[in-house]
Amino acid sequence: MIDPSLLELLPPLRRARGDRLYGADEKHWVDLWKQDGAWLLGHRPDGAAKEWKIQLDKGLTGWAPSLWPRRLEQLVPRLLPGTQAVRVFRNPERAAAVVGGEAALRAMRWRPWDDGPVPHGPVLWPVLPTGPSQAVALVFFGPEVSPPQHDVLSPADAAGLVQAVAQVLRFTADPASQSARAQAGRQFDRHLGASGTFRRSGIWFEATVPPGRYASLFEAHLRAGFLLNPDAEAPSILPWTLSPGEWARWKATVDEWTKEGR
Repeated sequence: MIDPSLLELLPPLRRARGDRLYGADEKHWVDLWKQDGAWLLGHRPDGAAKEWKIQLDKGLTGWAPSLWPRRLEQLVPRLLPGTQAVRVFRNPERAAAVVGGEAALRAMRWRPWDDGPVPHGPVLWPVLPTGPSQAVALVFFGPEVSPPQHDVLSPADAAGLVQAVAQVLRFTADPASQSARAQAGRQFDRHLGASGTFRRSGIWFEATVPPGRYASLFEAHLRAGFLLNPDAEAPSILPWTLSPGEWARWKATVDEWTKEGR
């Protein structure tokens, strides 16, 4: 669960672009959180955010039937083979109510470009770069599964889900994106792998520190210009665009924090 006291340490923001968040006087932070994957591909003007704005400009932000959920059902099997059905919900709270609570929903999370095993079970909750939308999709597997009725979303939210899946598919297949993800992983292992502070799986990494020390780690990163996930139990996300200087600063931040804790 997100710790609001940690997130509120971040000063007011003026804008966001790519992997970076900007405050007053162009001070910036590298966004390692990306709102649990809602901005997985960075803070971008295209993709789901662009489609959401198109629907917004049409006035289609209220709950109403649309063709977008049907398009989503046609697209998701390309991302998750074996899909039997896809159901959409207005927000994670609505999805949690369907599957038996927040803990059950969190256990169903499937993260793109994660080297770990795919969660087992008849239902998955894929992390998608939906941008400003809170809508989620649940994916059901197996012929014996009886999917629940889905929510009626706004066309803006439903269109954002479709574009988010399309973006993940595109970036999964794109050779340049594959190379960027692999390079980011190698740089992480080189600079931070020996610290013992984090454990990486693909582009996702989680802190391995005791729960009581996570706030201190979060604050040290924020001072150095990096925003970790404000949820100590959830992973952060590797950026693909760090400069050599930023990698060196990240390493120095973790090394200094580790020494102070001894």
